[in-house]
Amino acid sequence: MMNPFRYAYLLCGGMLLASCSGGSGSGDDADTSVNKKAQMQLSNPVDTILLRRGTFRSQLISNGKLRAQQKSDLKFAASGTVTWLAGGNGDPVASGAALARVDDREARLQLEQARQTMQKADIDLQDALLGFGYDIADTSRVPGETMRIARLRSGYDAAATSLESARMAVENCVLKAPFAGKIANLQTKLHENPKGDFFCSVINDRSFDVEFNILESELGSVRPGQEVTVATFVEPARRHKGRITNINPTVDDKGQIAVTANIPNSGALIDGMNVKVYVESSVPDKLVVPKSAVLVRDDREVLFRYDAQTGKAMWTYVLIEMSNSDSHVVSANTDRGAELNEGDAVIVSGNLNLADGSDVEIKTH
Repeated sequence: MMNPFRYAYLLCGGMLLASCSGGSGSGDDADTSVNKKAQMQLSNPVDTILLRRGTFRSQLISNGKLRAQQKSDLKFAASGTVTWLAGGNGDPVASGAALARVDDREARLQLEQARQTMQKADIDLQDALLGFGYDIADTSRVPGETMRIARLRSGYDAAATSLESARMAVENCVLKAPFAGKIANLQTKLHENPKGDFFCSVINDRSFDVEFNILESELGSVRPGQEVTVATFVEPARRHKGRITNINPTVDDKGQIAVTANIPNSGALIDGMNVKVYVESSVPDKLVVPKSAVLVRDDREVLFRYDAQTGKAMWTYVLIEMSNSDSHVVSANTDRGAELNEGDAVIVSGNLNLADGSDVEIKTH
C-alpha cells in the first residue's frame, strides 16, 4: 500500500509541471500580439508630394457689406393721408414713375383759385395797358418800365407766382421715383399718414458697392480694376465676381485701408447683405505645400520630409510667407538650421503623430 504522504507529494508535483507547461504557451501568444502592435506603430502610412516651385494663388479675405450703388430715401413734400400706392417692397419701378399719392383735394382747390386769380389779373393788365394808350395785342411796343408798372398795378406777377405755387403743391402730392429700381423700406399703408420725414426708399440693385478693409501691409496685393469675388452667408459656396473701383488713400488709426469694389447683381444679392470678400493674385516662383503638410510643434511651424534611403520622417522648421484657403508658401527656417529644397518629398498626410526620425511607409493607392 502506497504511503499517503508520498502520493500527495507526487500529485502536487504533477500539477506544478502542468501549470508551467500551460503558462509557456500563453506567454508566446502575448509576445506575438505585442510585436504586431509595435510593428503597426512603426509602419506609419503617409502620403507625400514632391516640392516644386510654382505660381501661388495669393488670397486676401475680408468682410464687407453690400450697398446699392444708387439708393434714395424719399419723403412727401406735402402732408396728408395716402390715397394711392403703386406697389410694395421689392416691386420694380421705372424712372419718374409715381410711387404714391396723398389726398390732393385741397391742393387742387387752391390751384383752381389761383387760375381764377390769374385770369382776373390778366384782364386787369389789359386795362392798365389801355390806360397807358397801348394795345394788349402788341405788347412788343410797350416800353419796359411801362409794362413793369402795369403788371404791378394789375397784380399780374403776384397771380403768376401764386399759380405756379399751386401747381407745385398738386405735384408734391405725388411721390415719384428718381431712377429705375425697386421699392424698399415702405412702412406706410393705404389710408395712413406717412410717419415722420421718411416714406420709402428706391434702390437700384443692378449692382452693389462693397467696402472692405485691408491691412497696411496688404496694400501691395490690391489695385484698382483688380477682380474680386464675394460670397454671401446664405450661399457661401457661390461666388459673385466684381472689380475694385477705388482705394481710399489713407490709413486709419487701426492700421487699415478702406477698399471699394463694385459687384454686378446676378439676382441673388440684396442691399445690406454681409459678405466675405476674396481678393486673389498670382505670385510666381514659390514653394507651395498643402496646409495639411504644416504642423505647429514647440510653437513653431514644421513639416516632415521623407528620406527615401532611411524610410524616416525628418522634422523641418519652416516659415510661412503667404497663405490662402488651402495652401501655404513656405521657406526653410534657417535660424533653426533647417533645409528645404525643390524636389524634396514632403509628407502631407499621416503626419499628426510623427516625431523626428519616425519610420514611415508611403501609401500605395
